[in-house]
Amino acid sequence: MKNSHADIPSWLRWTVLIIASLAMFGNYYLYDSIAPIADLLESELGFSDTNISRLYSFYSWASIAALIFGGVFIDKFGTRISILIFGTLCALAGVITMLDDSVVIMLIGRTILGLGAELLIVAITVSIAKWFKGKVLGFAMGINLFIARGGSWFADRSPDFFENLYSSWKPPLELAMIIGMLCLVSGVLYFLLEGYANRKYELAGAEETDKLSLKGLFSYSRSFWIIVLLCVTFYSAVFPFRSFAIKFFQHFHEIERGQAGALLSYLPMASMFATPFIGLLVDLVGKRSSFMLLGSFLLMPVFLIMVYSNVSLVVPIAMLGVAFSLIPAIMWPSVAYVVDVKRLGTAYALMTLIQQIGVGGMNEGIGFLNDLFGAGPGNAQGYIPMIWALSALGVLALIFSIWLRIVETGPRSHGLELPVNKINKVV
Repeated sequence: MKNSHADIPSWLRWTVLIIASLAMFGNYYLYDSIAPIADLLESELGFSDTNISRLYSFYSWASIAALIFGGVFIDKFGTRISILIFGTLCALAGVITMLDDSVVIMLIGRTILGLGAELLIVAITVSIAKWFKGKVLGFAMGINLFIARGGSWFADRSPDFFENLYSSWKPPLELAMIIGMLCLVSGVLYFLLEGYANRKYELAGAEETDKLSLKGLFSYSRSFWIIVLLCVTFYSAVFPFRSFAIKFFQHFHEIERGQAGALLSYLPMASMFATPFIGLLVDLVGKRSSFMLLGSFLLMPVFLIMVYSNVSLVVPIAMLGVAFSLIPAIMWPSVAYVVDVKRLGTAYALMTLIQQIGVGGMNEGIGFLNDLFGAGPGNAQGYIPMIWALSALGVLALIFSIWLRIVETGPRSHGLELPVNKINKVV
């Protein structure tokens, strides 16, 4: 007879969390490995900002295609198989991206990364919700993102740490390929650990799920859809900015690549340390929609501060990092409380799908704006339209945060304003 879910030892929960998070570390590094070499792709291979933006947007379009059915796949076959399969795809993408200087080959690699990376994140998020729901779920997801965004931080700092590799475009991508192998290795280890846990404990596994249908989309609550909108606005502001931030710092603020990468690294660093703290705080006190309102106020001015003030760039970058940490610390755990457990994979996949539409569209749009206005070393003012487009998303985030607070303080609340020890009694 198996032991209950509550009997799973803490060491096993946290070991699983760390291993799954290391897969995301490799995933994040692969995604962010392009920005530090954007100027090298431009100078050595003749890539335009539109080409560079497509190395990100093709990732998004591929992830959208995968996410349409991927959430149902995760719900149907379980996190154990899903993390292994999608981790393998990510590792393969790192190999292909560095093979050739052809934009077509690189786009194929980034497309494969898109097919695996977001579903890997969804599968890992579902696995954490499965292992930690009713425990310190917000804190666990915070630790997960602390490790995962370490991949982004390391990618930003790589021009400093491995300066000799950044004299040409290919060695940095070879480094990314090696680090990306974490996705595969961690996937194998997770497969073995969850198999062990399933033999000894009542750990939720694959079960019959609803099929993906338009009718099913309308069964999600209003709070879920507002959470989706908030995630879209925050992610569509932060990730496309990161795609061009190093070039922007180099050309607008005349900062060399290594220093620009170090500066950008404060964004994931701020979110790395803020996310676990905020996750633990909302587990204890609740007030989730109130915290998102605060985050929206932080998001609105940060891009404008970078071009219209003399404040050190560390300040707006840190503000952006703290605001961005609210999504994984608050919004992602909140989904586990507003959606039935058997539909959790589908819900996270749907949220990520819509999020990637926003991120992909903004990447394409910013690449187009930069080329249209001639943004570059001889025309730093050409980046101004990008800044205003990103700032507009902060206004939308504020509107959605106010809406969520109204819903979650009303009679049809899911209890998201409550601490974790009380929210479980509500749902």
